[in-house]
Amino acid sequence: MATSNPSEVFVENLLEWHETNGRHELPWRADTATPFNVLVAEFMLQQTSAGQVLNVYGDFVQKYPTPESILDTPQEELADDIESLGLRKRTRYFREASEQLVENHNSTVPNTRSELLDLQGVGEYTATSVLAHAFEKDVAAVDTNVARILSRVFGLDYGDKPEASENWELAEDLLPPGQSSDYIHALIDFGAEVCTASKPNCENCPLEGICEYSPEESS
Repeated sequence: MATSNPSEVFVENLLEWHETNGRHELPWRADTATPFNVLVAEFMLQQTSAGQVLNVYGDFVQKYPTPESILDTPQEELADDIESLGLRKRTRYFREASEQLVENHNSTVPNTRSELLDLQGVGEYTATSVLAHAFEKDVAAVDTNVARILSRVFGLDYGDKPEASENWELAEDLLPPGQSSDYIHALIDFGAEVCTASKPNCENCPLEGICEYSPEESS
């Protein structure tokens, strides 16, 4: 018997949509990606599109598979390798976080929220993303795209505030145990492909039956 609970419908339809339409080919989502690869990808994805990161990620993780390999490279060379991504402060994130990993964590990426947050350049979203994708922890992550989806579907007033505790609490409440990585990726891909900031594709939305958003609101 099909469920009529909006929260359950949201999660089921979202994951079903993602299974068919998700960007499963992204290399940092591969099972072979190491926790350090995942951390590198999350640094690169900050304020940067997946398409831009794709142009850099493969060569970067091949050249820099470990924190030590980053520390062994002159800073200017490292900066040149990620220059096309913009946001040059990322160079400092990579070097200082790598130094912390080597000195404090035996060159491994920690698997606790508090330790991840201690790393240079790591905020709440990056920390929870690493926990979900690298360590399969049951945690949710909220960025601008996720906040927009939750706000529209459930009629919240926090669509432009990913840091709002209400968004994080709802995302955690909706989290399907054991599927946090798929759940976060589904939300990211859905925000990029269907529930976009402008001109969302409401006519072909799998959440249409439960969503409280009106397309007229964005016109």
